[in-house]
Amino acid sequence: MEEREQKQKKEPEIGLQIHRLDHTISKRLRCGVAKAGVDEVSFMHGWLLRYLYENDENSIYQKDIEHYFSVGRSSVTGTLKALERLGYVYRESVENDARLKRVRLTEKGRKTHETLQSVIDGLDKQLVRGIEKEDIEIFLSVVEKIRKNIEQECKKKEEKG
Repeated sequence: MEEREQKQKKEPEIGLQIHRLDHTISKRLRCGVAKAGVDEVSFMHGWLLRYLYENDENSIYQKDIEHYFSVGRSSVTGTLKALERLGYVYRESVENDARLKRVRLTEKGRKTHETLQSVIDGLDKQLVRGIEKEDIEIFLSVVEKIRKNIEQECKKKEEKG
């Protein structure tokens, strides 16, 4: 009986709840993307198209993408190759450094982003329906704190070797 009470008093499983929420949102998003006819684009592809679209006036290189999304070089390389193969992005050489390649959206990539964005906007409206603005601000603040906690823990482990 005492062991059972201890299990009930256990801390909430935040990670599990975040995972469940992520799964539910992903499922809903896949459905919306399929309806919009752009289901060949993965979530990572969509986020990358958005990043490039929003930074069209800036020179974006692979290292910028790695940093922004906190992912490794090989992941970004694979994603960019897939997006190039599908005709969504291209890489152009930089005048002053032949080793650098600026990542740019094609017209197809631009249009696909706009379609995806309308699906995401609809989902975002659905997610916050009936939730007070203050609660959303608290949620976003907590999410940021959780992200920072994870990053700090990872840094500590990296420093220890």
